[in-house]
Amino acid sequence: MSNRRKPYIYVTLQGPEDGGDFGPNTPGTKTSGIQEAIDFAHENCRDVHIFGGRGGMHDGKGLPDNVYTLNETLRVPWSQDLKVDGGNYVLSYTKNTGHAIQIDSQMNCRYKFGLIGSQSRDAVVCIKPESPGPDDFVVITASIFDFSAIVSHHPDSTAMLIDSSKGLIINNRIVAEETNSMGTGVHVTDGAGTGHWISNNEIEVRYGNQYHARERCVGLRLGDPGSTKIVHNNFDMSYHAPKGVHWDEQTGRYVTAEDFVPEEAIGVDIFAQRNLLNLSFYGKRALGHDIVFEQDARDNTIFAFNLPNGITNNAATPTNRIIANWPVGFDVSTPPVPASGEFIMNTTPYTVQIIILTPGIVSNWTITDAGSTQQTYPRSLSLADNLKRPQLTPPPPRPPSTQSIAAGLFAGQTVILEPGEEIQFTYSNAPTWRWKALR
Repeated sequence: MSNRRKPYIYVTLQGPEDGGDFGPNTPGTKTSGIQEAIDFAHENCRDVHIFGGRGGMHDGKGLPDNVYTLNETLRVPWSQDLKVDGGNYVLSYTKNTGHAIQIDSQMNCRYKFGLIGSQSRDAVVCIKPESPGPDDFVVITASIFDFSAIVSHHPDSTAMLIDSSKGLIINNRIVAEETNSMGTGVHVTDGAGTGHWISNNEIEVRYGNQYHARERCVGLRLGDPGSTKIVHNNFDMSYHAPKGVHWDEQTGRYVTAEDFVPEEAIGVDIFAQRNLLNLSFYGKRALGHDIVFEQDARDNTIFAFNLPNGITNNAATPTNRIIANWPVGFDVSTPPVPASGEFIMNTTPYTVQIIILTPGIVSNWTITDAGSTQQTYPRSLSLADNLKRPQLTPPPPRPPSTQSIAAGLFAGQTVILEPGEEIQFTYSNAPTWRWKALR
């Protein structure tokens, strides 16, 4: 290619024969010229534009005119201040193993990719810093990643893997208009707590499509058992439950299995702490499988547009909060009053108002909060300190605190319990109560 200086390196659908700098006709290419274009741009300080065009399916026939074939993994090397732009082309990965796209360390970069499809058992897109690059750090930071759709056809695969086992992933925006996965839609992992921070990222999946899955599948897997370093991220996602959708050769159409309820499908599976999630769910799953709070999950806040199939709360410290888009009110269950001197915990994800119906004969009562995982790092600990100190671990949580009141109760009295807080009464005659969820 010419060494003339121009703002963009162009990848075209018949390049270089149709005027593009690179493309499927680039000699020796295994990535339709895209790897060569990105490598050239990296070495020569250029941005990249990948041409697209209308594709998809109509009347049962595929329109393949916007497809680039990947016969090996497309590797995005460490970069700083790089922009890869383009249309809504299709990247079709042909191997049975390996990632379709693997993204290394980045700083202040912007990437726009089209629809990416793969039948590999490995993740379609892997966002994982591994190499010292920007400012000699192993990090993905202050960058934007935009995908039209990420499609995984293997039942054990993941559409998008966000992996900090080798380096930090902080302060980014990651958007997929759609994930369409037979296995896991998005998996965010810190190596079960052994890796680096994933923090202050905005991650959006407008259409979490699980329709083609059959049984075991997860829309969002947020962490793993032992995760401690996935914090302060903002997720905005919707997940549509499996319908057993499959291609029917006779009709040339996608069809849906009748009366299909996937018993093992989970919408969002949470292990991490202190994240904010805006979620909506559609379709039928087993009861309790829209959201599952796992044992390590703590201090997450969820704004739920709906929960048609409900939640399962396995959290050891149940301080995860759901703010519902509808009044829960008295639909929250009211537990029995505990025996005198025994504590009872609010294990629901709602702030509850306890209404005292009859006061009984109470001499003393106590509220215990849930403690805190609020971080208290020294003021001098900068981003560079974090980057240079991968061994840094979260501080221990503050233990719970209590407040006792040496007094009785009265009918109509109300007491507020946050998720994870406990209350105890000392009495000779038990009071009665009812719980109400607050918004």
